Amino acid sequence: MKLRMLAVAAGLVMLPVIAGAQTPTDTTKKDTTTPPATTEPAPAAPAPAPMASTTSSSSTTVSKAPKDSSLEAKPVPPSDGTTCPWGCPTSKGAAGLTGAQFLALQQELRDRKCGLAHVTGRYDAATRTAVRRCAKKMGVAATPGAVLVAMDVGYGSTDIQGSGTEE
Repeated sequence: MKLRMLAVAAGLVMLPVIAGAQTPTDTTKKDTTTPPATTEPAPAAPAPAPMASTTSSSSTTVSKAPKDSSLEAKPVPPSDGTTCPWGCPTSKGAAGLTGAQFLALQQELRDRKCGLAHVTGRYDAATRTAVRRCAKKMGVAATPGAVLVAMDVGYGSTDIQGSGTEE
């Protein structure tokens, strides 16, 4: 116990020394004015690094802008309220379904344990397998539209775009 108290006391004694070492001791004001022009030529600036680019068959070069990782607020692109302004995976839907219908299908496939672990918003291999597995359980056609209608979660055959047989 005495050793702990001694260590704490030594730390408290050293605190002003540590704080003093962190503040600059130079109190002179830095000159922020521009330096006078010199007659010597300025050193050449290094060449900028080339940006990543791709070339198409028509020999047009397209350069990609660097990814913006700043923490500043980004402007929200205009949206009509039915689409995702950033091009979300299900903003236009997938597998012949609207975005909301496709998410409902994936959530039901996951909840009914048809082999889908994650709702991704994409019509990937895991979703295709889950649709086939659930369709076999329910005795319907192995299409996303038919499975969604058979799940009876509020969508009827008239709600599905087209015939619902697209895959």
